[in-house]
Amino acid sequence: MIKIPITFQTPDDAIQFVNIVSKYDVDVDLRYGHHIVDAKSLVGTLALSSAKNIEMIIHDNECMELVQEVGPFVSRRLMASRNAHRPDQDTTRR
Repeated sequence: MIKIPITFQTPDDAIQFVNIVSKYDVDVDLRYGHHIVDAKSLVGTLALSSAKNIEMIIHDNECMELVQEVGPFVSRRLMASRNAHRPDQDTTRR
């Protein structure tokens, strides 16, 4: 399972995202709080598209091509804050 923070700037971004995800034979969900929708569902994705803390959950570990394709929608701010709190990424400890 891979979890990635996602952000949409416009409804067109959400439509493009659904088109990309739908090309892959893998289960992908979007979660915002306690709401979870199928990432291949245009209606569900549009319903969450204005939220700021959306998490994409890919139910497969062998899908790096999909991860690369959705790269433009990855929330850089959220990824930076998550990595800042990961002890395995801490380069100050020796």
